[in-house]
Amino acid sequence: MREERWNEADTLIRRKFGAVPYGDQVLFAVMGRDTASLRQLRAQAPEKAGQKGRRTSGLALETGWLLATYLENLERADEFTRFGTASSLTSGLQASAHQLLADLAIAGGRWSAAKTEFAAAGIAHPDSALVERALAATLPFLAVPKPDLEGVRAEVERWEPGSDVSTPLPESVRPLTGHLRLYLLGLLSARLGDTTDALRYASEMERRNTPSDSRALVRDLGRTIRADVAAGAGRTEEALSQLEGVRGEVPFELIRLPYFSGEHARYLRSLLLHRVGREEESLHLLEVAFTGTPNELHYRAPMHLLRATMYQRLNKRTAAAEHYSRFLKLWGACDPALRPVLADAKVELAALTAER
Repeated sequence: MREERWNEADTLIRRKFGAVPYGDQVLFAVMGRDTASLRQLRAQAPEKAGQKGRRTSGLALETGWLLATYLENLERADEFTRFGTASSLTSGLQASAHQLLADLAIAGGRWSAAKTEFAAAGIAHPDSALVERALAATLPFLAVPKPDLEGVRAEVERWEPGSDVSTPLPESVRPLTGHLRLYLLGLLSARLGDTTDALRYASEMERRNTPSDSRALVRDLGRTIRADVAAGAGRTEEALSQLEGVRGEVPFELIRLPYFSGEHARYLRSLLLHRVGREEESLHLLEVAFTGTPNELHYRAPMHLLRATMYQRLNKRTAAAEHYSRFLKLWGACDPALRPVLADAKVELAALTAER
């Protein structure tokens, strides 16, 4: 489905499952603009929302994820995911739905909406919601207000990992929760321009006792903080040098966790490669670096914008126009602080289409 070979996907799904699962029915109905089928499927959504899907614990989440991932249709994804917030469902399912809604808001450049959903998710899953909110606040392409950044950092400073005994973080993370706290504090401090604190947190994290199979991961996290600091100070080559050492050596049981997946480092590296004119390297990295990663949706719009800019520089106008269009579709309702980015992209797209 990532390759948009829909007929083949339909055949394979039917062969494997016998019938098309609910989430895929919605996906195909939206893709095919089948309004009659979509109306029937929407009517079934409240009943289906809490049923177990093949990828997630609830069909509302699975359907929302499919629509966002394969069609980049954030509006429809939000619509179906919201069925998972019904009060009749378990608090865990509701929290997971609010978490996905936060992810969809981030994908649309809407930090203002995302923080509300993170707060709702935190009622049942306080630890994981705090971590996800802090990680989202560090994204370099979001316009997170300074008071929000300071508030999130203060919460992470007060956080005592493991205190949430009802819904703890995964067991595999527990030996690294102290490292995770310092990593988030380092990135948040870098985003706030507090470079001394950011580097101090990186050093403190690197000095902590670390399981032998996670030492390379912790080194990568430290390099990521240092690269972020250097990039923010305009020291591009230094930042790239730090990122060259990030090898992605993540223990298998941790690789699906967004805070250990290396997404931040890969995006930063692709952006810096673009800034120094190494377009082909940056494009190659973007083609492979985020497919199927935990927070792939967060990076979709900025990746489209970055690719559009590079294709334009390489005089590949058709490809540039496609990625500008996809960026504009995703961030069409972004926060006001990001509207200038949106306006610039519209100007570039208009110029490209006028040249045809």
